[in-house]
Amino acid sequence: MSAPQSETSLSDHKSIALIGARGAGKSRLSRKLGKKLNLPVFSTDTQICFAANGKTIQQIVAEEGWPGFRQREFDILSKIAEMESSIIDCGGGILVEAPENPGLQESFSQRKASILKAHCTVVYIKRPMSWLLDKVKETASRPDLKGEPYEDLLNRRLPWYEQVADITLEADATGTKDLLAAILEHPLLQSRTNISQTITGQ
Repeated sequence: MSAPQSETSLSDHKSIALIGARGAGKSRLSRKLGKKLNLPVFSTDTQICFAANGKTIQQIVAEEGWPGFRQREFDILSKIAEMESSIIDCGGGILVEAPENPGLQESFSQRKASILKAHCTVVYIKRPMSWLLDKVKETASRPDLKGEPYEDLLNRRLPWYEQVADITLEADATGTKDLLAAILEHPLLQSRTNISQTITGQ
């Protein structure tokens, strides 16, 4: 597992945002990280559904299309990122803009990337392609991604995660416990970890 260095310090950021493909393990890791650092945890997908009066992602996409969902995602991310320090569990398409024309391909979301870079330390949980493909087969809770082969979608999106990340964790088959330790030991997060230990007396 490796993580590139950066000259950015955590003091420049309010929150820690976890990004990565569906099935990478962001949600569980976010909860563990929030508990360890004594910070609130916000899932963008959960907040989107809450703001839509409890509608599921499938219902939102069916009624508003992917462009409507991505706009809701932008609105929620904007709101959460500007709040006090928190852990943000980002949906797999957080760096995606949906095309207005269903026949066109999705594109990189510069506006959402800018929010993440301005307000967060961005941690990319990087899993092998085979891992991600296996994980998506295990879940049927998400709407169809336009019928596109998931491997093609990943090949397009994975470089976007690396482009935005401050920290990239080469997770391979690493479990949540080891990923949590790797994040907390990273130089960018040392000041936050030290503060947490002082507050909790650990």
